[in-house]
Amino acid sequence: MEIVGFLLILLFTVLNCGESMAVKAYAKRYGSGGMLMNAVIALFAALFILISDLVEGGGFYVPLAMLPYAAINCLLFASGFYFGFLAYKTGPYGLTRLISSFSLLFTIFYGLFFLKEKATYLTYIGIAMIFAAMVLINYKSLMRKPKAAPTDEEAAAPAEDAENGVSLKWLFFLMISLVSNGFIGILMKMQQNRFEGACDNEFQVLSIGGSFVLLAVLGLIVDRDKLRTVAKNGMLYGAISGLFNGAKNLVTLLIYAILPLSTVSPIKTGLGMVSAFILSLTFYKEKYSVLQIVGVALGAGAVVLLAL
Repeated sequence: MEIVGFLLILLFTVLNCGESMAVKAYAKRYGSGGMLMNAVIALFAALFILISDLVEGGGFYVPLAMLPYAAINCLLFASGFYFGFLAYKTGPYGLTRLISSFSLLFTIFYGLFFLKEKATYLTYIGIAMIFAAMVLINYKSLMRKPKAAPTDEEAAAPAEDAENGVSLKWLFFLMISLVSNGFIGILMKMQQNRFEGACDNEFQVLSIGGSFVLLAVLGLIVDRDKLRTVAKNGMLYGAISGLFNGAKNLVTLLIYAILPLSTVSPIKTGLGMVSAFILSLTFYKEKYSVLQIVGVALGAGAVVLLAL
């Protein structure tokens, strides 16, 4: 495995942590105007990629055949942004990120079964460990009976107490975000292969920029009364998260140009699990069961195997 590719995956993990922590910070502190807030994130992400492309000096060329890919990706980005925000708003940071990291399983299977990428026995062992980690991390939470609608007394409890449980609403938001992000990774690779690595930045600008327009229009309809709150309190969080997201997507394109999906995705999943676990313990003081800790350890072990 090329050392440059592994360093880029580490950079992706750092950027992903920064983005998710900014989203969680806004969701926990304000929690309103989600459509508009994520429109801000999409705007700054698209601007970051656009400026990067202009700095490179390659021009801005969009073949007509790429527009259908961008249109689908626009919808996926919009749903991934918005429902990811709702998942962070209604659930704990660590568990939300741990489960979200498994969106990369979509790209693992795409690489192995559709792109016919070569894999060694270590690849399959690492993937099996990732699956085992997923089961162990999610078992306690997904087997627990979801919470019913809160009583008046429970609704009046501090937000920190409400975040520790698992609800059907949280799971619904998380699954939509997970599936959306999974297919985003596949479409990025499909577009890259279809156009032989050309117009990658343009594709990202159209996809994320389109999601900005969609979220902004919907936000002005459903969150119009929250416009002042987002303008006053959400711009900083949105800018930080958006810049991290834009940089993360550029790094992802570089990674896909260097390494096969069936190698990249398990390593990104494992590192995402470990980073989420460490951050949730350090910054959010969240607790885990023994099985979940074993699952994170398996994920870390999978990273080592896949990096060999």
